[in-house]
Amino acid sequence: MSKLLLTLLLAMPVAQADEAKCLSKILYSEGRGESIEGVIALGEATKARAKRTGKSICKVAGVTSKQPPQRLAHYWVTLAKTVLADNGKPITKGADSWNTGKKPAYKGDITRHIGRHTFYTMADL
Repeated sequence: MSKLLLTLLLAMPVAQADEAKCLSKILYSEGRGESIEGVIALGEATKARAKRTGKSICKVAGVTSKQPPQRLAHYWVTLAKTVLADNGKPITKGADSWNTGKKPAYKGDITRHIGRHTFYTMADL
């Protein structure tokens, strides 16, 4: 399994490597203090939002994106690459948005609560 993951990560195209870097910043900023499940859920929701909006993960709006400290950068990039490579059933049940605590009343349907995040799908735009 680890050889397969390593092969996938090494074969990643440059554009996807940029996406992984951008996603790692989002995961670090939004997911610190969460379990691995919570961090992966944030990554899945970010991927879903990028797909819904037709934008690159690097252009997703409404998220915090801070550079992880250099000593932790590899950890967060590895998590991001893992999320990008996974095409299985999402643990967020298709959520493309999240909030800490309660979701805004005017937004879509709640799909999951993981850690301190509430995941939901956006209402029709």
